[in-house]
Amino acid sequence: MMRFIFFTFHIAIAVLFSSALMAENSDFIVLNYDVISEEEDVGDMTFKFSQGESGYVIVEHSNIKASSWWWSIDVTTIASEEYRYDAGLVKVDSKTVDKDDGIAYWVKIKSHEDGFWGDFTVIERITAGESKQFSGLTFAVAGRTSNNIEEILSLSSKIFADRKEKAEGAKFPKNSFDTTFNHLPFFIQKNAGKPLPKKINILDTDNLEVSPVEINDLGEKTILVGTSKIKVRHLTLSDGEFDPSHLWIKVDDTSLPYLVRHVGVDEDGAFELKLKP
Repeated sequence: MMRFIFFTFHIAIAVLFSSALMAENSDFIVLNYDVISEEEDVGDMTFKFSQGESGYVIVEHSNIKASSWWWSIDVTTIASEEYRYDAGLVKVDSKTVDKDDGIAYWVKIKSHEDGFWGDFTVIERITAGESKQFSGLTFAVAGRTSNNIEEILSLSSKIFADRKEKAEGAKFPKNSFDTTFNHLPFFIQKNAGKPLPKKINILDTDNLEVSPVEINDLGEKTILVGTSKIKVRHLTLSDGEFDPSHLWIKVDDTSLPYLVRHVGVDEDGAFELKLKP
């Protein structure tokens, strides 16, 4: 399951209906999800999507907390992806903090004329001040339902800003990937009404890798989230290593698209990401 968590969480991909309140403004939406591993609830995810005149921003907060006799994990990730209508992806900023070990992982991706440049930095020990900043950022993302995207981006930019650790770099040509996982609902919406390609390349924004996957469109379905019926597009993704994972995505022409459910298997077993009722 951890591979999945760091691929949406990155997996990189948990609207608030009732407890998950849907914002009235169609240009802003908040989504709350449960993260399930081997039938156990191990965490939560919150997404905020906001779009304006020039583009849109996807902000994610996720916390995975689980333990057994011989191990424990308490990991929080906060990530943002910024897009422009005329240029696509322009910036990614992802910060993951392992509370048990006090280690942080910082990923930055920026667009350049000939492609994208990514930096991966390991911060061996975060300071008390950085921990306080991260807690403030967590509250700004997960603790508020308002459209405070600018505040979130500003708070995030200040964390680790003075760090001088050496980063590992990776470069991606402009057309080397089709989408990130968090951006997949927008990719599906863009291709609504026409056949999807049989294969797509997904940028893993945590590990700075591009993964080719087979995609299969199983058509429209209606599923229940609590008492609400949602019309979704049912898809499968396969990387050739594990059984295909299933995704149900809300896509229409009048609102922002979003993931409703994701079920699959990886090296850690069965996982599920589902929208809270």
